[in-house]
This record gives sequence, C-alpha cells and structure tokens, in this order.
Amino acid sequence: MLPAYADVVVIGAGPSGVVASSLLQRQGFRVLVLEKAQFPRFSIGESLLPQSMEFMEEAGLLDAVHHAGFQLKNGAAFTRGEESGWFNFEDKFTPGWATTYQVERAHFDKVLADAAVAQGVDIRYQHGVVAMKPGPTPVLTVETPSGDMRIVQTSFVLDASGFGRVLPRLLDIELPSDFPCRTSVFTHIEDNISDLGFDRDKILITVHPEHRDIWFWLIPLGPNKCSFGVVGEEAVLQHYADRGADLLWALRDATPSLHTLLSEARPLFDSRKISGYSCNVKSLHGEGFALLGNAGEFLDPVFSSGVTIAVKSASLAAGVLGRQLQ
Repeated sequence: MLPAYADVVVIGAGPSGVVASSLLQRQGFRVLVLEKAQFPRFSIGESLLPQSMEFMEEAGLLDAVHHAGFQLKNGAAFTRGEESGWFNFEDKFTPGWATTYQVERAHFDKVLADAAVAQGVDIRYQHGVVAMKPGPTPVLTVETPSGDMRIVQTSFVLDASGFGRVLPRLLDIELPSDFPCRTSVFTHIEDNISDLGFDRDKILITVHPEHRDIWFWLIPLGPNKCSFGVVGEEAVLQHYADRGADLLWALRDATPSLHTLLSEARPLFDSRKISGYSCNVKSLHGEGFALLGNAGEFLDPVFSSGVTIAVKSASLAAGVLGRQLQ
C-alpha cells in the first residue's frame, strides 16, 4: 500500500534520485521514491566521470557498483582526421578518484536502486506523479500500476525524473534552451574491433572530418560491446540520410577512422533518435520542491558529464534539505 505521507518524496529512481534518497535515508528521514518505469529499463548516457564515484560512495552505494563487473574507465581518447590524442584520469594534480566505469545503464541504474532498497529506501516502480500542489506541505497525485489515483503528502519533493521532467511540465516552469537544437542517433553494437591499439578503458570521441560540430561517441561496455552514437544539428545530419543506410551508419562510413575501426560492427538494436533534448527552466526550486540533474537543465552531453552533474546535485540537495528538515 502506498504510504499517505513521507518526509521527502523523490520522483525518479535514476542515479540522482537514488543518491539523494539514500543520503536522506541515512539521515533518518522517511523517503519515498516514485518511479514511473519498471527497472531494468534502457537509458542512454553510459560513460561516467571519476568524481561521480565520490557521491556514490557518500551514499553507501559504491560497493554494489564495484561488484557489478562494469567496464573500467581510466580516461578519454579523441580523434579528428589524422589528428589524435588522449589523456589518463590518473595523471592529475588533486586528490580524488582517478578511475571510474563505463556502464550499461539498464544494469547500472538497477544496481544503484537495489543497493538503496537494501539500505531501507522505499522505491515504488510503475508509480507516476500526475499532479502536484506545491506549498509548505506539497500534495502529490500518484497513479499506481493498477491505474488508481492515490494522494501522498510530504514535506518536500525532489524531482529526479531526468528527461521526464515531471515537475517542470506539471508546474509550467519549462523554458526553451539557449543551446542550438541538437539531434542524437545511437545504438549498442557488437563491435568486433580487431585493432589491438584500441583502448577499451577509454571513451573514444571522434569529430567528423568535415563538420566540426558533429561528433561521435564510442563507449566500450565489455569485451565485445560498445555504445555508439552521434551528435549534431539535425539539418547537417540529414545531409547523410539519403545514402541508402541507417543515418548513424551512413555517418560512420563518411568518417574514415570509424569506418575502419567499426568495419565489422553489428548493431544490437535499431538506431534510436532523440532531438531537441537541451532544455531549461524558470527556476530550479520553488515552495516545497527542487529539481535535480537533467530535470532542471540538460547540457549537450560533451564528455560524459550527465551522471556526474546529476549525482552531485543530489548530494548538494540532500545536504541542504536535511538541514532544513531538522
């Protein structure tokens, strides 16, 4: 039975929601997480930055991540035409984590969520927030898996719904982004890479040889599996759409280094496409609520920053909110 009250309601059980709820639970608050999907579920954004490890450790989730068998990540490599370069996260001048992981998000997000549940966090899957009345004691209307509507009262709501952007939509606080409209096309591949020089411990960023604002990611997820995708302005990408192949693969073939590296690659599912994903809001907080991570603003995903921004925002919010509730 869905509880009628929780000290904090968190919308979304992705990385930011799970880190925030775990930190608040560890402070002694009753936390309810409402997640519209059923885990595991696909999500894009598989390459982490080392700083994200700090916040997972703070929330008591890192041991579960270490034992999940994810692909090590120790840096990043870049290439454009004949130019290439790389750097190693371990070559640094400040304290902190020097390595991280490249993760299949369906598995990674479930590992984090299960670890949070093991700590006592109450996560309710297939529960969607359909209305909210903000105020000193916000009131949420929640749709259950059976389609029934339930009312939940709380002292505060954290929106960690990511691209779902639940509260920005419900409270009419969305704004158009100032960033150019971008499109991303992506899939997972059986990469069949035979190049012995390919470093599976690094994300590879490849810039298109002619269009400098088109870039590809190649993220090793295991011994013969990668996430592969491209980002660019829709109008520019569409120049390659009439070449008789899937757009992603047409762009690969127009990029000599990727055409060679991925000559034997095989997609594991049809390419997926998202457009106009950059977004903004009028405010990151209001009476009785605050927005975390992508629910507030999504930046173009240059250099794996998404999950790190999300979990850092969760850590900051949990600290401030804990002091307020006390």
